[in-house]
Amino acid sequence: MKKTIAFFALLIFCTQMVAQRRQADSLRLKQIQYNNRVLEEAKAKRAAEAKKNNDKAFVVVSYDSRGNKVETYKTNNGEKVTTTTIKMPAAFNKPFDPDTIDKDSISLKVIKSKYRLQVYYKGKLLTMYKSVFGPNHLLQKQQEGDRRTPEGTFTILDIKKHDKWDLFMLLDYPNKESYCNFEICKSNKEIPESARIGGSVGIHGIWPKGDNVIDLKHNWTDGCVALKNKDIEELSKIIKPGFTKITIVRN
Repeated sequence: MKKTIAFFALLIFCTQMVAQRRQADSLRLKQIQYNNRVLEEAKAKRAAEAKKNNDKAFVVVSYDSRGNKVETYKTNNGEKVTTTTIKMPAAFNKPFDPDTIDKDSISLKVIKSKYRLQVYYKGKLLTMYKSVFGPNHLLQKQQEGDRRTPEGTFTILDIKKHDKWDLFMLLDYPNKESYCNFEICKSNKEIPESARIGGSVGIHGIWPKGDNVIDLKHNWTDGCVALKNKDIEELSKIIKPGFTKITIVRN
């Protein structure tokens, strides 16, 4: 009898041990499966992030010859994705009424690389004119005779009729900034000691029926900014000599 009881007790004990072991194995398997799932999810996330970074597009913004904004989306490896052209409101020769303009609120900006003179009224773009320069137009003026258009901020001092170029708007070149640049060029031996700074830089028109030279972006001046005659005549109506500022930049 005692042996029978002992046998059943041992059987129950063994059964419990087997059940506990099976339960432990099941829990261990679930833990392993969970860990593997977490690991795979982490790997997938890292792979997705890596692919996203590799495929991530960035935007290169430029402008076409008509002034439209061009957005080119490229990946990090330089592969072109797509190009979108956004038509900008026509600002070249946008009409305005000079009689409604407060001349004290006019400022000008010339962007040499874009061949344009921009007119701002109360800080907002009013209109733009096509313009050309000297043959070395993307370089800063250093000395007399280099045919470069000076960069910086200048004041329009005077407006006069010109026997060749219709109208001439004289700038206060050389000003303090110009002299500073001139002396730096001398000290760096970029120009000879005998060099002169020059003068008579301004904005003027073109010879009769010469508008195509402006349209073709032919740089022909000695460093001045040249506009079509009808454009400089319109511009002259909103300029206040001795007050209106013009900023000339490369880009």
